[in-house]
Amino acid sequence: MVLRKDYPYILLAILLSALIATAVSNPSESAGTFALLGLIGIVVVMMIIIYPGLGANILIIAVFLNISAYLTENDLPGVIKPLVAIVFVSILVRNYYVGQIPVDRPKTKRIELFVILYFFAVAASYLIAIDKDDALERIIDLVKDIVIMYCILFCVRNLEEWKQTVIVIIVVTTFISILGIYQISSGNYEETFFGLSQINHDERVGGPINEPNMWGQILISIMPFTIFGFLRTSARTRLAFLGVFIIMLIELLNTYSRGGYLGFFVTVFFILFFFVRTNPMVIASILLVGALGLPFLPASYISRFQTITVFSSGSESNIYQDESFRGRTSEIITGMTMFAEHPLLGIGAGNYAVNYQKYAQIVGIETRIEEREAHSLYVEILAETGLFGFITFMGIILALFRGLSNIKSNLRHTEYYQEWSYHISAVQVSLIGYLFAAIFLHGAFIRFFWIFVALALALIQVLYEKINATTYKRN
Repeated sequence: MVLRKDYPYILLAILLSALIATAVSNPSESAGTFALLGLIGIVVVMMIIIYPGLGANILIIAVFLNISAYLTENDLPGVIKPLVAIVFVSILVRNYYVGQIPVDRPKTKRIELFVILYFFAVAASYLIAIDKDDALERIIDLVKDIVIMYCILFCVRNLEEWKQTVIVIIVVTTFISILGIYQISSGNYEETFFGLSQINHDERVGGPINEPNMWGQILISIMPFTIFGFLRTSARTRLAFLGVFIIMLIELLNTYSRGGYLGFFVTVFFILFFFVRTNPMVIASILLVGALGLPFLPASYISRFQTITVFSSGSESNIYQDESFRGRTSEIITGMTMFAEHPLLGIGAGNYAVNYQKYAQIVGIETRIEEREAHSLYVEILAETGLFGFITFMGIILALFRGLSNIKSNLRHTEYYQEWSYHISAVQVSLIGYLFAAIFLHGAFIRFFWIFVALALALIQVLYEKINATTYKRN
């Protein structure tokens, strides 16, 4: 008699056999191709069932390399949605056997509640959106991002898997940064390495997303993991973390992102804040290296950063003389005007750009006639989803930081505090860096934010499970 729990494997075996037979016997090229893709999908499902952490790493690699965008730009089908489906099915099958999905999640319940409420806020804005297609696309993207977040949360079920996931992010980002440094140093801007590293017309590196400012935002969100990795590891591995940090810093400098530069200083400040009482020698070393390195920075980096000093002039006319600042001022004030007119639900998700010219004429700061983005995630959320969206989004952020702070406090009197307090601090500073840079950037690539949210949720979950398991054994 076949046991009930054997049916998933029997079904996989039948599908696998059918796909192999189709690929071998069918002369049609398209049928053979689809059979081969299906075969690869089944193999991946079986691998994720055995090694669930692999599912999280596959999704993270696909997101960070921006593979789907490159494929769709070359008239090929994207891979993110199929990968999400494969990982989700794998999680369900494994959960059927060993309970992969954590049912008891009281410590992350508040965060997840705000995520759900934020989704409802974005979905509700569809009702008043002028461009329904853009609103629907934004809602679908949010659903996909939330599903990816849960896939990572359900895949990463122990501390070692969480560490591996962070290492994967660091390795992928370092690889992309090396490609960008090669392009800059060689002057070979035409070689994009299949879209993995792109440089715009201003000779600013934009990574796989081809957006220098937002690539800088992603870099400053990952650099804390390398800095805390350097601080917590043995001398043998510190050199590797230091090298990775330098590579990412060079890549960040070549984005010429003023928001990225400011974000980097903010992340350094908070890293020093976490160590101000416990490790003054580390603080002194960092400040000394920074002071000694400043004179050796190329003039192009320094001149880019010096443009920020326009704010210190105290003259409104000086600010407006800079086209970039004038444009961003117009975009922010225009967004607040949209919010003032539609304070509850906003003007509709994804509808800032199509409404920009209508409201920009009221503001009257600039005369550009093309559609523009908000250039501030918070202004964009206020304008597009109103108070409902803004309050729920800020609820996610506050609940995240509260959850991370609580788990750090609970670890304080355990054997895990020495090591894992570093990891918690890295996640906290990573989120701070991303959210600070978001003051100057809209949410075009907010999927990276949801990756960091997933890392935070997974860390909180697995650490509480570890504490509870240890307490249970002692009792």
